[in-house]
Formats: sequence, C-alpha cells, structure tokens
Amino acid sequence: MFRAVNKRENVAIPISRREWLVSSFACFTLVFTAWSFGGYRDWTLHLLFFGGVGTFLASILPFPLAWNGYDRQQGNLKNLKRLLFQPFFWVSLCFLIYILIQYANPSLEQVKGERTWWTEAITPPLGIDFPSSVRADYSEMNALRAWVGHVSAFALALGIWIGIQRRKTALLLLWAFVASGVLMGFVAILHKFSGSSYLLWIVECTNENLWGSFAYRNQGAAYLILVSLISGLLYFFYLKRSREQLKEGGPHFLCFLFIFLLFGSICLALSKGGIILGSSLIVFFSFLAFLQHVVNLFKSGTWVLSFVFLVLMITGSLFMLQFFNLKEVEHRVSQLQSISQNPESYSRTLSTKATWDMAQDRLLYGWGAGAFRYIFPIYQKDYESLWYQYYNKKKGRHGRQVYHYAHNDWVQFLAEYGIIGTSFLVLLFVILVVLSFKLFQVSVLAGSFYLFGLAVIALHNFVDFIFSSPSYWVAFFGSALLVVKLYRLEFKNH
Repeated sequence: MFRAVNKRENVAIPISRREWLVSSFACFTLVFTAWSFGGYRDWTLHLLFFGGVGTFLASILPFPLAWNGYDRQQGNLKNLKRLLFQPFFWVSLCFLIYILIQYANPSLEQVKGERTWWTEAITPPLGIDFPSSVRADYSEMNALRAWVGHVSAFALALGIWIGIQRRKTALLLLWAFVASGVLMGFVAILHKFSGSSYLLWIVECTNENLWGSFAYRNQGAAYLILVSLISGLLYFFYLKRSREQLKEGGPHFLCFLFIFLLFGSICLALSKGGIILGSSLIVFFSFLAFLQHVVNLFKSGTWVLSFVFLVLMITGSLFMLQFFNLKEVEHRVSQLQSISQNPESYSRTLSTKATWDMAQDRLLYGWGAGAFRYIFPIYQKDYESLWYQYYNKKKGRHGRQVYHYAHNDWVQFLAEYGIIGTSFLVLLFVILVVLSFKLFQVSVLAGSFYLFGLAVIALHNFVDFIFSSPSYWVAFFGSALLVVKLYRLEFKNH
C-alpha cells in the first residue's frame, strides 16, 4: 500500500515487514490508550504493557534479511546501534533499574485488618543504604505495578523511534492516534448528554466526574489536550507540504476541525486546569496558524484561503457553542475566583504541602514507587481540613478523606522516587525539549507549538495527577517521540 521511491533508479521500494510489524504493535497501543479506562485495571495495564514491549522487541530483535526490506533503513545490527546511541534509552533504563531496586528492598509493609489497614516497618533485604519501597498488593499499587506502567511507555517510545523509518508509517500511526482521540472526545460529549454514570455506558464507576473512558475528568481533559497538540503539529506539517506543492487545500483543514472539536470536549469536561491550559494551547495554536496564514497571504496574494480559514473558525465556534452549558462554566469560574482569593485553604494546595512534608523525610531515595497512598495518611493528619471529608455545623468535621494521588505529580514523584529517581524523569523531559530542534529544522511554527505544548503539559501536572494514569503516560511518550520522528524524517528526505 505505502511505497517509497528511489530517486536515482526511480524504483518503488516497499516498506519492510519489520516496519509493518512495529507499526501494528504501535498502532494498537496508541489507539488503545484512548479506550483503556485510564490503564488502571489489570487487563488494560497488561495490554498496554504487551503493546509497548511488542513494539520495542519488533524493532530490535534479529529478523531474516527479507524482513528488513530493501531500502536499507532497517537492519539487525543497525537497529541495535540506533538503540544504544539513544540517550533516552540509557536514562529510561537507569530509571527502571532504580524502581526494581526499590521493589526488591521493601522497608515497610501494608498490613490489613478486618476493617482497616496500616503500615509496619520491616527489615529491608538490601539494607537501609539502598532505595526501598512499601510491600503491598500488586492489584492495588506497588513498585512492580508502577514499573510495568513505565516499561509500557518507554518501550513504546523507543520501539517507535528505532523501528519507524518511513514518513508514511509515521503518519499512519499519528492519524490513528488523533482519530481515536477525537472519537473519544466526541463519545465523551454524547455520554455527558446521556446522563449515564458508567464509563462508556458499560463499566461501573464510583467517581461521578468522569469524562470519556477516563474515570477522572481532569485526566480525560489532559488526554484531549495531548491529542490537540499532536493535531496542531500535523496541521503545520501538512500546511508546509501544501505550500511546497502549491496546493490550496490539504489534510491540515481536517486537523483544524479536529482541534475545535477537541477544545469543545475539553471545555465540557469542566476540569478547571483543563479549561485554562487547554484554552491557552488553542489560543497559541490559533495565533501561530493566523500568523502563518497572513505571511502566506502576502506572498501569494490569494484571498480564497483567507475566506476558507475564516469560515472554518466561525463554523467551528458556532458548533461548539451549541453544546456549552454556560451556567456550569460560570460555576467553575466562580470556584477559580474563590480559590485565587484564598489559595491556602484549597484542598489541592494542602495536599501538595502534605506531600512535600512526606518527601522531606526521605528526600534522597524516596518512599518507593507506588508508596504514596500508603504513606500519605501519616502526613495528612497534620491538616484537619485535609483529613476529614465532610463538615457539619452540629457534628463538626467527620468522615475520612482518602487520597490515592497528590494532585501534583511532580511533588509526588519527589516523594516516591526521591531526588535520584526524579532526576531521571527530569532528564527524560529535557531530552524531549532538546529534540524540538528537529521540528525547528522543518518549521519554526511547529517547533514553537511543540515546546509550548510540553510547557502546558508540565504545568498541568503541577495542579493535577495526570501522569498517574498509565494510559496517558504511554500516550504522552509514544506520541511525543513519534511526531518528532516524523519531522526528523521529513528533514532527512529534503
């Protein structure tokens, strides 16, 4: 189906079987992230693990010569060398080994009674001078479960980076990811108006503030923001191509419409962080798109695209306005105003403070991957409004407030992984930032939008527990490296 052309001999060369195999695993995994219920259930997490590891193994395992194709872009030794020369591989490998050490060296154990549970200190097998964790059930959360989620994300990202060497396969994967995300956003809108309390109408959910396939609306909104970022980068990619080919239309108009639909779904999710940061991303994209359009207008002198661009913006805006419940939006805005006036009383501010207190006691190595929910109650008690869930004028405060996540992923990373473990994660993000130069080589606007998108995502995780979702974690690293790979191949072919 997809074919490349050898410019010297003018001979069509088919894409290798290896690359098709890598694409199959990667496509399944990326699409599944939109429908895996956040990756919290055992079977969804294990399917993400299967897809990520399958992508990685398909890219580096030795195959017969015929499977590597005839375009010389794939090779048993060549792919292995690509892997070994990638800083992302070595940093992620060190981080995964670090978590395994934590898992093998528990210093605390969860003990369950008839109605409650508590933690007890135990002698760590490797000693107190090594990273440690909390021994707990895998089905709930422990270091091994956290390790599986990280392996899923890093294996997918590395498999894509090593095994995808043609632009058409990269575009196929990106379109599959974007289309799946847009469909999830549209299904979320339909689900909202149906009034169902079940995830996708089939899975029971205790949290009433769900969105799409995600049990938490902040994670659903964050996922749609990620899809919007990738859609915007595809827009700039196809826009540049259409200009080079002297075409007035192209797939970038479809990307533009996708972004408006995604933005409407983000706003309807009513996540405060999602609305603010999603709006900033869309406004920045619109500014860059309009800027590029004005530049092209002065160069070409045609007003046809100007009219189309204006019609698309007006149509998209009117379409989205039909779905908005202004009363709900105003209610969320009033909540934001009250929080800004007294941030110290806000529960997420207090949970961040308590998590920071937790991190200080084991600052170097952390409490262990997945240990937050077991250790946090010790520090939660110091904040009365954080400890109790309800308040009554007669009874006073009552009812225990349960926190599984800190609502601030970066501080939670510090509490669980310590300075050493968190340094590995920061390095991975630095690598993603450094890779932005590959986008700048093709399009300055695309590079700027990519960096702005990374900043929005990083900021979002200061106010929500986005990275705690395995589905989002896998989708983030997989799509980020995939879109960088696309622009790298585009620059290489030019």
